[in-house]
Amino acid sequence: MRRVLVLLLLLPWVAPLAANAEDRLSLGLNVGIFDTAAWLDDKGDFDAIEGGLTLRWPATLVWGIGPMAGISANDDGAFWLYAGLRRPFSLGGGWSVAPNLAVSLYEEGDGKDLGHVVEFRSGLELAFTCRSGSAVGLEFYHLSNASISDVNPGSNSLVVFYSRPLGR
Repeated sequence: MRRVLVLLLLLPWVAPLAANAEDRLSLGLNVGIFDTAAWLDDKGDFDAIEGGLTLRWPATLVWGIGPMAGISANDDGAFWLYAGLRRPFSLGGGWSVAPNLAVSLYEEGDGKDLGHVVEFRSGLELAFTCRSGSAVGLEFYHLSNASISDVNPGSNSLVVFYSRPLGR
């Protein structure tokens, strides 16, 4: 009960930190490196290049949280669909940071076996938003099945993205 009261008392100060560009549905395009650990290993190579699309809804849920959904694929034939939540925080001057969590459905194709069809995606994005509402940024995220399978190697991705508001 105390935690709820503390959260309610802090809400008026935390809620305004939501990034101001998060008031419209936006579509993002991203491209980057899938499985960055392989990129940083002794061999100096990386497993795959990835790309994807993400829909970001306005951050209008409780505490400035907004839904997101997307699809990503890599050049090893793996693809994953995901849906989850993100919480943008304004850093000022058009900059924002947004932690996010999602549930994913993963098909490995000829790529990395992550151990299960159900994977969990947790990430952090840093973005600069223009006056038009378009944003460019960098996101680092981890894909893992949270040990619901005996095999759980996980994968880290580093992507750059561009997002643009849809509609007016």
